Amino acid sequence: MAIKVSSRNNGDFAGLIQEIDQPNVKSVIYFYSVELEPLQPQKAIKDAFPKAQCIGASMIGGWNTNGAVARGITAMSLSSDEVDQVFTVIKEGVKDDPRGAARKAIEDLKRSLAGQRVTPDEYLGIIVFDGLCLGEEIIREFTMEKGLTIPMIGGAAADELEFKRTLVSLNEKMSGDGVAVMVMKMKIPFFFNHYVHYIPTNTSFLITRAEPAKRIVWEIDGKPAAPYYANILGLKGAEEIQHSHFAKNPLGVVIGETVYTRSPNAVIDGTGLQFYCYIEAGTKVHLLKQGDLLKNSRNALDEAREYLPDIQGALLFNCILRYLEMQEYKTVDAFNDVFKPLSFIGFNTFGEELFTHHNQTLTAVFFGGQQ
Repeated sequence: MAIKVSSRNNGDFAGLIQEIDQPNVKSVIYFYSVELEPLQPQKAIKDAFPKAQCIGASMIGGWNTNGAVARGITAMSLSSDEVDQVFTVIKEGVKDDPRGAARKAIEDLKRSLAGQRVTPDEYLGIIVFDGLCLGEEIIREFTMEKGLTIPMIGGAAADELEFKRTLVSLNEKMSGDGVAVMVMKMKIPFFFNHYVHYIPTNTSFLITRAEPAKRIVWEIDGKPAAPYYANILGLKGAEEIQHSHFAKNPLGVVIGETVYTRSPNAVIDGTGLQFYCYIEAGTKVHLLKQGDLLKNSRNALDEAREYLPDIQGALLFNCILRYLEMQEYKTVDAFNDVFKPLSFIGFNTFGEELFTHHNQTLTAVFFGGQQ
């Protein structure tokens, strides 16, 4: 039939389900506020679509054709006109052993896909995981797996900036310590990319001591990282660094014209900088400056239309830092309106996934029309 979407700012699952219902639903993708956990959205949705595969994650605000969702739930259904087959897996234990959980998920997927001719232009992976684990380790395992050479796009589950409990769901199961993956064999074309509205400056430096497992950088150019960063910003010392400085002056790994943002979020022991993504020693990074988020978003849609003239829908995985920026500049609705012509949903994440673990980034997949 079509790609159908809906949202609610409460636990009205029945109304939401009615609006995304259609013949031959193959997959349901949804994002929800942590506070809805006691209402068991995963069971309500799976009960409504027993023959479909259903994947979800907790969010801090979401996106929908009908408007931005501050709290509540946003959902999408795809039918057999868009999706041929669906393969899913959920594994737990990502907090203690993200790589181990990822390996188990990969092996299960490979068994399910055995006999399939898996190609990156036909198969699409959606991945969500606990936003409080070291997601870099998970996405690295999937990206490096030779037997699963397909795009994996998604996001780290979020809560309301409490950093206490984030959730992922697959069919009837919900987990606060899991990774869930959905692989769809598509009948329609799709296009994916990541988008950064921050611009590299001429200021660059080398990370010389880091603790990746804790996402902490201790030294930049051989000097204590936090005072070094403060000096670059013209501040007197690390004690003057505010959250707004981090948000507006992230660092970035620049490869050609592509920027991979690495955003600090805290000063550690007066000398270290903790990041939303880890950076290893020996990495060259640039100081970034804030660009035009809305223009960048419009360009993203224009770019997608170059590849898919007949776009019918999209999934958006948007960084919490971008969402906070939109709230500051009162552009939340304007951002949502950029994609309003499409049947789309999305959520604000604790990290975005596309071949690597991003932050302060929009990762997106756009769905073309039926061929």
